[in-house]
Amino acid sequence: MLQFASSDSSAESEITKAESMSRRNHLRDEMRWKAVGMLHAGARQSAFARELNVHLSAIHRLKNHYQRDQNASRRRGTGRRRITKTADNRYLLQCARRRGTLTARQLASQLSAAAGMPKYRQTVSRRLHEGGLFA
Repeated sequence: MLQFASSDSSAESEITKAESMSRRNHLRDEMRWKAVGMLHAGARQSAFARELNVHLSAIHRLKNHYQRDQNASRRRGTGRRRITKTADNRYLLQCARRRGTLTARQLASQLSAAAGMPKYRQTVSRRLHEGGLFA
């Protein structure tokens, strides 16, 4: 019965370990630099990945990033680029306020002509909603 209790607790620890491994963890900058130092000292990538609770590929990408750029800091995420700039949005709101009878399609063609690149009706409609012109 004592063996059953110990195997039960080890099963629980395996479950919690599996749950913690499934979570995605970003390495903080100090841990990234520590990882680079340990890799330079000759530590195994797999051992360090296990210790930090990250996937082996994360350590591998960190090593490659450091070798390429001589920097271990996280790269900033860029996100999706917006098709209209802040100045375009201001111009759009200004035009819409001046002539409130214009449709989104007409505003889009006016903005396209002013900006020199195509802007779509749906984009213009979204920007007008963001700007609080339509409630």
